[in-house]
Amino acid sequence: MSETGRSAPAPDAWIGRAVELIFVSGSSTEYAHGYLEEVNDRGIVLTVEGHGEYPARPLFFPWSADIQISEASDG
Repeated sequence: MSETGRSAPAPDAWIGRAVELIFVSGSSTEYAHGYLEEVNDRGIVLTVEGHGEYPARPLFFPWSADIQISEASDG
């Protein structure tokens, strides 16, 4: 919260929440779903669920690759 009592702006306010990310990887558009861990001037960190024998792990996405980030829908 800021000194004026307002909550943090998105995406900072979503830290710890499930989010959906659309980003550029090479020449294609990709999608990631995970929990927002950190937001800073360089980009964001999502903890993304692993598949099979791979555990969940944090991944860094630079702002230059991010197209859209939103809170995950409940549906």
